[in-house]
Amino acid sequence: MKVGYQGDIGSNSEAAAKSYYLNNSCNHNCRNNTKENNNSYEFIPLLNSKDVFDDLIKEKINIGVVAIKNSLAGEVQETKEALKTINPKCIDTITIPIHHCLFCKGNIKDCSVVMSHPQALKQTKNRRNKEFSWLSELEVGDQAKAAKDLSENKYPDNYAVICRKNAGEAVGLNLVAENIEDDPSNETTFGVFIKE
Repeated sequence: MKVGYQGDIGSNSEAAAKSYYLNNSCNHNCRNNTKENNNSYEFIPLLNSKDVFDDLIKEKINIGVVAIKNSLAGEVQETKEALKTINPKCIDTITIPIHHCLFCKGNIKDCSVVMSHPQALKQTKNRRNKEFSWLSELEVGDQAKAAKDLSENKYPDNYAVICRKNAGEAVGLNLVAENIEDDPSNETTFGVFIKE
């Protein structure tokens, strides 16, 4: 079964998709609503919610997993906008804890910009204002991709990124601060979608 998720390898959506399917969170309702009923899963990173829904409608994937709501930042606007033009069927949800880390290439004191997905920037705003107030914000489409791009010199060396710990470590960035979300109970609900 092909499971498409919002974001790059190391994204929160990937974590939700793998938790849902590999940790037996997928309930009976989910298995009955998918065309294929097996335990073989291929996880496919797609940049954003619209790409997930487009591939679902075109039957390039069987299941789509996208963020729909965060406990701190509210509805995920990207998903809300994508659902205005595409109408897949939500068959289930999964909620996972969300923890953000701050990474950079060198020393954080040499950085002037922090980039991440708009949701992550909202979820870390208070802590960043207290501890890293000199960093201006740059919104990007996916935090895991931003971490990868920073490590590949696609952004200046004076940029930092907020992402999952595994995403920053996987590309060799320096961990500056862990669990920088404003509320330790921060969590996001992800929708599990199929073609209507």
